[in-house]
Amino acid sequence: MAVTSFKYASQSDLANYFNRFGDFDSKIQIFPTLTSGNLHLFRDSGYVDTLFLNGEELAAAQSTSGAVDSNGEWFYNSATNQVEYYNSNYSATTINNQIFEAGKDFATFIDQQLVNASMELNNLLDARYPTPLPKYTQIDNMQTQGITAEYDALIIKATCYICASNLIRSKDPISEEADYYYSLVTNADGTGITDRLNKGEYKLSFEVDNKDSQGSIREITKVGTMSLVETAGVYYGQPYDVLRITCTTAGAYGVAKCKVEYYGNDKLYGQESTNNIVTGSLDDWGALSGLRVRFSGPAMVENDQWEIPVVSESRKITNASTGTIQLSRKGKKI
Repeated sequence: MAVTSFKYASQSDLANYFNRFGDFDSKIQIFPTLTSGNLHLFRDSGYVDTLFLNGEELAAAQSTSGAVDSNGEWFYNSATNQVEYYNSNYSATTINNQIFEAGKDFATFIDQQLVNASMELNNLLDARYPTPLPKYTQIDNMQTQGITAEYDALIIKATCYICASNLIRSKDPISEEADYYYSLVTNADGTGITDRLNKGEYKLSFEVDNKDSQGSIREITKVGTMSLVETAGVYYGQPYDVLRITCTTAGAYGVAKCKVEYYGNDKLYGQESTNNIVTGSLDDWGALSGLRVRFSGPAMVENDQWEIPVVSESRKITNASTGTIQLSRKGKKI
């Protein structure tokens, strides 16, 4: 079993994509074969890591066979392949009325399957991405303070699909259903989630693409009826910045004014430009470093605020897609 507890998805996520994972409890029932006084033996039990009695997990096994001498204590003897269980409350008859199971706690078992699936996903993506993949704030029109970063929905989905496939195969190694779930992640046609990520057809949130220099609008506070609706041009400033636009003079087009805070003095929002007039056209304010912004609506209210995370046009695109071209010679396709 892997030592790490790292995983991209939770059991709640797994339920969204494979809601019958509860059918795959790994516990198996074992049966008493001999009772000697208060000691009950389960011969030929197979390896037992955790023992359950009537659905409840018992305390950890004793370290030796000789230490099994109090009610509820047990030990798996690998030399004889048997479980030794002590309980003075059960006779040779009543012990058979109890349900003994060997295996893992179900929640622990499923968490481990999600860990295994996450590690397998890393293997499928390691040639292109640094692993483990980072979390990122999955928002656009939200307040930026107090936001919890999270994994991309594609990564969560792929992890759950791999986990579903592995669970199904644990009971049916040649299952077509298991093949189906795994094909959603990767397949010979190259149309699975990881196939498209590796080819650059899909983009993860932390990647830089050819649109990131135009920024992504976040609406922080808006009381007025005017909205920031569009960006254009390209940003040529810092490799990464967050442009904060705040209304300082309320009003309609030609009256409303904004300040722009941008990187400076070794920090985000470290410098500002003021008295930028909102025209309703694509405004080219100097502090935006090549980016243009357009507002739409009747009027802006003082302290209405937006933020635009941007990446410099000079940054290398990290998710460039791969493709094929058709060559010809002397007018004939080859």
